[in-house]
Amino acid sequence: MRHQVARRGRTIGGALAAGGGYGGGFDTLRLVLALLVMVFHAGATLGSRLWTDTLTPLTGSLVPLFFGVSGFLVAGSASRLPVGPFLVNRALRILPALTAVTLVTALVIGPLFSSYGPAAYFAQPAVWQYGANSIGLFRAQLPGVFTQNGQPGIVNAALWTLAYEIACYGLMAGLIILGLLQRPRLLLALAVAVAVTPALLEGLGLLPLFAQNGLFRLVFLGRGAILFAAFLGGALLYVWRDAVPLDGRLFAAALAGIALVHGLGPDRWPLVETALSGLCLAYIAVAIGVTDFGGRIGPYKVDYSYGLYLYHCPILNAVYSLAPRIESVTILVLLALGPTLLAAAASWHGLERPILGARRRLGRTVAALHAVISGKGLGFQRARPLVGYRGGAPMDPGFARPEALLGTRKRSKTL
Repeated sequence: MRHQVARRGRTIGGALAAGGGYGGGFDTLRLVLALLVMVFHAGATLGSRLWTDTLTPLTGSLVPLFFGVSGFLVAGSASRLPVGPFLVNRALRILPALTAVTLVTALVIGPLFSSYGPAAYFAQPAVWQYGANSIGLFRAQLPGVFTQNGQPGIVNAALWTLAYEIACYGLMAGLIILGLLQRPRLLLALAVAVAVTPALLEGLGLLPLFAQNGLFRLVFLGRGAILFAAFLGGALLYVWRDAVPLDGRLFAAALAGIALVHGLGPDRWPLVETALSGLCLAYIAVAIGVTDFGGRIGPYKVDYSYGLYLYHCPILNAVYSLAPRIESVTILVLLALGPTLLAAAASWHGLERPILGARRRLGRTVAALHAVISGKGLGFQRARPLVGYRGGAPMDPGFARPEALLGTRKRSKTL
């Protein structure tokens, strides 16, 4: 038995199982990434070249690391749920808090900091168009707001990634419908095909033709292409978790891969660097997440990372507008950190956490309706992605809260 546990401990799946089905490092990693994104945007607000140019290998990796975490964790949820409950869960996790920050920014922060008077401000169509952010359609500007800052007129630069996050959920829903989360080899083949498609099309001389298509440009050629790659990489790591080693040498190789891509530049690795970077960053994120990184800072109790991500930009801009002589990124972050944490706490305790409780009840209802409509009986479907794969282990308990696993642990001690 000890030998078996030791073998599993060298894989991502083994580390996940050792943590009761959840990696405590994910909580800390998301918090650290949110704070680093805040520091980057503080530099952008001040027009600092250090954070926007010199540290590009670091700053350009922050959001893809988020997406690698998301791909891994969301694949765990998707492998256990029908597509209906999965989409309901994702919508309830993302959209309410996103809607709240959109309304607070447009209706409170906007009129307070706009160069227009209240009546003129609310008469501008851009105020109401800004509401599209609540469903992931990025709108950068509000009338006369933050026009003198380092990113003139961009109120909440962080929100551009939410459209990609929502699109990735659509991608995961497609994988559920096609059953690819239960077919690891087919999913791997799909990922490889996606990775080589741009280079193959260019070799055939067809890339300019496909590049005219907006959806193709979004997925393969736009600045968000690496986000899709990292998300899909995270999903692959979940499906193959019992086969992928958790090894310091592989972690170092992933770091070296990122350094190589940035060192050579996209001109030397045309149309390949996105897929390579996404996979490397996904492995780095997951390898950290399944460990006890950070000593489990408040796991399962609070998660302020999403609120930090949503609110830090407008608060940084507001602080800088009130104190435009600030020249230090550190000072700006320290002044904005308190209000941002308060906003994140209000978002978590006032909105996100209550909805998490409600979505479990709603999820069961949606699952029952889905089952009745599909004629497959009631209840959630629980998949076993690696059954039949040589060396694969049964499905882990999933990303449950620790108290939900206590009964399982107690029973295992008595066997």
